[in-house]
Amino acid sequence: MYGVDGQRPIDFDRTSRFDLESGCHDGGDKVDTGSNRTHTTDFTTSQTRKVSPFEDTSGNPSMLTSYVPKSRGTSESGTSEETQTKTSETKTEKSDLSREGDVIVVNAPIVVDGGVFDGKGATYTASSKLGDGGQSETQSPIFILRNGATLKNVNLGENGADGIHVYGGATLENVNWQNVGEDALTVKSAGDVTIIGGSAKGATDKIFQINADTKFYLKDFVADGFTTLVRTNGGKQIDADVTIDGGAFSNGSNVFRTDSSLASVRFLSDITLDNVKNWTRVGDKQSGV
Repeated sequence: MYGVDGQRPIDFDRTSRFDLESGCHDGGDKVDTGSNRTHTTDFTTSQTRKVSPFEDTSGNPSMLTSYVPKSRGTSESGTSEETQTKTSETKTEKSDLSREGDVIVVNAPIVVDGGVFDGKGATYTASSKLGDGGQSETQSPIFILRNGATLKNVNLGENGADGIHVYGGATLENVNWQNVGEDALTVKSAGDVTIIGGSAKGATDKIFQINADTKFYLKDFVADGFTTLVRTNGGKQIDADVTIDGGAFSNGSNVFRTDSSLASVRFLSDITLDNVKNWTRVGDKQSGV
């Protein structure tokens, strides 16, 4: 199967589980290079919302929905939810980050079709064959996820090209964009997308772009530097059910933006905003922080 621009991508069998030990990363060269990129954060405001940003719904577009965050109260059994969460976390197997520090240069998109790709903490950065990480729409992605594939413990390096393309849904766990290129992730065809943890820096425009109908769930994500965190395709009627559950977002314009009357967004749990102008922008209507 051939991928973007006639390049031959790496195609992972959808029924198998893969990791870097398999050596399937397009024969990319590992390079031990350090980044000269520096990042300075100058927060002018800081807000932590512990309730919905839309307490007073009068005047807000009808398509917006909001929920009061889950309480860290006491369950019926008498055990606090916080204690239950900590207990659950201690039972969770820690991620294998044994490849942390490895840098792999990608010359053709890596395709994960329905399987699991565990990067074990390695960094994947695009070569010039995929793009330069600018705002050109002709760039290729580093990863293509298909049919519910899972990508975890992966860092995308200084050249992010066009990030990750998703066809038919996907799950991302602990995926970090060191320098967002054209977009961090684009939903290219209908399917549910779940993103747990992870982070993104340095987006000139959007971080997550939704171009197809989806249930998009973003939990405990951290983003610094963006115009819009989650954006549906401009001027298009897209049925997007977006949930943003916790997280910390800084130095941006909009947490969520859409032109679609079919789209909705829910904010759950405590969300921290630093120097972010709007919770939402629907068409030209903005819901300021």
